[in-house]
Amino acid sequence: MAAVAIPGAVLIVATACLLLALPLGIDPLWQVEPVTLAEAAALRDTGEIMRLIDRGQDPNRAQTVRADLLRNEPVVITPLEAAVAVDRPEVLQVLLDNGAVLDNAIWTRLSCFAREIGADDARTVLDARRPAGAADECDHVETPW
Repeated sequence: MAAVAIPGAVLIVATACLLLALPLGIDPLWQVEPVTLAEAAALRDTGEIMRLIDRGQDPNRAQTVRADLLRNEPVVITPLEAAVAVDRPEVLQVLLDNGAVLDNAIWTRLSCFAREIGADDARTVLDARRPAGAADECDHVETPW
């Protein structure tokens, strides 16, 4: 009788331990790494972008993007810069619709960055949202890379 009951009891205890660990952020079956808003933009994850903004993350703040998501080394960029880096207009649109600021200086920097890396789809969104008086000169503009 014990030979039949012990495996079932072990399974019940293991399941209970797993369920009790989940609220503490421990999930042995699926490793979850937190992402920054800039990483979510680089990963083209608009759902995660919305969740992070709803939780209070600033869509205008530069954040670290881990190595191998955009470059071989970690980079510190804004979510808008990450969206331009992956040339995803829908990611740019979500950020701009949810608090990302696009003033003259930011527009110029992003436009020059998009031009430099050939992000034509991102440039289309940026051109549609060009602030009045934004410069189109890129000679002295510093881009993320």
